[in-house]
Amino acid sequence: MAARPRHGLLRPVRLLHPRHRVYLVPRPGDIVLLGATEIESEDRSPMSLRSAVELMAAAHSVMPALAESRILRLDRNLRPALPDNRPHIDVTPQRVAVNGLFRHGWLLAPALVEDALAAWARLRADAALPGPEIER
Repeated sequence: MAARPRHGLLRPVRLLHPRHRVYLVPRPGDIVLLGATEIESEDRSPMSLRSAVELMAAAHSVMPALAESRILRLDRNLRPALPDNRPHIDVTPQRVAVNGLFRHGWLLAPALVEDALAAWARLRADAALPGPEIER
């Protein structure tokens, strides 16, 4: 959910309630990104009313200023998760695959990319393979 409040939020905030885990992320243009429901499912149907209401109620409890916010969009999707809910990096000389970031992808991606590229560089150096040409 994206909303347009006058919020003053400067950095991401996370609510770790036992039932509703929510994060609020400030975006340019006085927008707050609100996420995320966590339902173990492969269901790709539209968001349910219950999920939306619970998510918004939890966000309102953290930040009452959201009460008069306008909903710009409601999205839902599946998040890749492995059985242990930990990310996995698989590196071969020809490719690098990172998977299983689940709901923490926005937070973990920068560090995992660094780890994956470092592992790939080590593998290629050990195999004496030429590296890619990267334009900057």
